[in-house]
Amino acid sequence: MKKEFSRVFIKDMSGDILVLRDRKGMWNLPGGKQEIGENAIDCAIREVKEEIALEISGLEEIYSDDLVFNGVEWGAHFYFANLAEGKPTLNEPNKIKGIQFINDLNLVNFSPGLDPLFNYLNKNEILCKKNTQWKL
Repeated sequence: MKKEFSRVFIKDMSGDILVLRDRKGMWNLPGGKQEIGENAIDCAIREVKEEIALEISGLEEIYSDDLVFNGVEWGAHFYFANLAEGKPTLNEPNKIKGIQFINDLNLVNFSPGLDPLFNYLNKNEILCKKNTQWKL
């Protein structure tokens, strides 16, 4: 059975995208591995709450494909959160080393395994058309 993960794009009120610095010193989007019996959307919602204490909803899938990391193929699901509630908080300091909003995804280093995602996003400009509504 192939491993699967879900990641989520979340924008702040000025349109900047939330990113996390993980244990490898690289940056990532909030999210993580699916648990047994869990679907991709439920995984995304659970992981975001566990990692950064945000309640997200109105998820819209913007990219899904098989991606390879260190020779291992993963089923990858990327969502956009249309609604977020709360304040991003570092809940897992042993796993996540930093949280910040950035206005350009090229400002930080992501895993090269995510290149197909970013190539797709650059061609389609999907993120430019989306906004996350916040309930504080």
